[in-house]
Amino acid sequence: MNPSTVGGQAISSINTMNQSALSQAQIEQFREKGYIIPDYRLPQSTLQSMRQQYEALLEENASVSPDFMLGPHLTTPGSQGIRGSNHWLEFATHPDLMNMAAQLIGEDIILWGTTIFGKPAKNGKETPWHQDGDYYPIRPLETLTIWIALDDVTKDNGPMRFIPGSHKGRKLYSHHWQESGDLTINEVCDSEHFDESRAEDLLLEAGQVSFHDVYMIHGSGANSTARRRSFYCPSDARGLSL
Repeated sequence: MNPSTVGGQAISSINTMNQSALSQAQIEQFREKGYIIPDYRLPQSTLQSMRQQYEALLEENASVSPDFMLGPHLTTPGSQGIRGSNHWLEFATHPDLMNMAAQLIGEDIILWGTTIFGKPAKNGKETPWHQDGDYYPIRPLETLTIWIALDDVTKDNGPMRFIPGSHKGRKLYSHHWQESGDLTINEVCDSEHFDESRAEDLLLEAGQVSFHDVYMIHGSGANSTARRRSFYCPSDARGLSL
């Protein structure tokens, strides 16, 4: 078994026989729809630790919008200036998550980025329709994104929405720039490439996770409720031998 890698260092080996193993039906659903919600929940102790670290991250980076925080796992500030911690690296490489990711993209895994979408209560920003691959500075696009719910996600507080099957063409569709302070990101997928009426909501309880393909068209509405809706998003790529 090839070791997974973060920053040139091996992640612990993956046991594909543990409780986080995906069923064949779930793997086939990922291929067909482009996303899955496994029958899995992070241990309560891990979720509690993530929430505590999130509060510390917000306090340490009070000048940065909580709607979109890049690289919280970096201890040396990156492009957004986030002062992060190694705790987020540990969360992103949780053995159960690596086990499930390996069943979808192979065992040789590279974690190359992390993001937190915070959607604070009452004024959480919209994330427009887009493909991750339009933003990702990595080629080839042999990658997926894990979503880890830090809070309960309902139909009212801005859930992620997927266009099922939109990944099948294995291509990046045209996007345009939309300047707006009400958006978390500004590259928006052109509407002729998808039918919004087919969108499926990603409704999760805190501690649940989802996986989606890099070509999936997805987005989320604003959060005007009194409940925060925060997600931690590690991005994993399949290691390629050159």
